[in-house]
Amino acid sequence: MPKKQPADPAEKRRINPAMKYSGMAGQMAGATALGFFGGRWLDNYFGFEKPVFAIGLLILFLSSFMIKLVNDVSQDK
Repeated sequence: MPKKQPADPAEKRRINPAMKYSGMAGQMAGATALGFFGGRWLDNYFGFEKPVFAIGLLILFLSSFMIKLVNDVSQDK
């Protein structure tokens, strides 16, 4: 039995909200991991005893992700 085709082509291209937000969660996890582990590597490379780069990059990457998240969610209207 053939599948019913959507009447509106824009409806066909619409992304499932669950897929969109799970993708955003993956991006957030990736940004967090990249910021933290990249910062730890830089701390070890430059010989810092305190996690200066790890905390700095973590804050930078998370704040950048939050700005991207607000922009993406505000475009859904």
